[in-house]
Amino acid sequence: MDELMAEVKAARRTGNAYRRHVARIKELLIQVRRENPQLKVADLEKRIDVFYDRATISRITVPALREHADSPAEPAS
Repeated sequence: MDELMAEVKAARRTGNAYRRHVARIKELLIQVRRENPQLKVADLEKRIDVFYDRATISRITVPALREHADSPAEPAS
C-alpha cells in the first residue's frame, strides 16, 4: 500500500508540474510573438517541435497580440 500511495503522489506532482510547464509555454509563446513580429505561427510550430499545432498557437497568441496592439502606448518619462 505504501508503494501505491507513493506512486499516486508522484503522479499528482508530475501532473501539477506538467500543467505549470504548459501554462509557462503559453506565456512564452505570446511573449515571443510580441517580441518577434516577423516570426510566423508556422515558424513557432516547427521550432517547438509541434508541441502545439498552428491552430492552437494562433488561438493562444492572436487574442493577446490584439489586446497588446489595442492598448495605449506607455507615456514617455
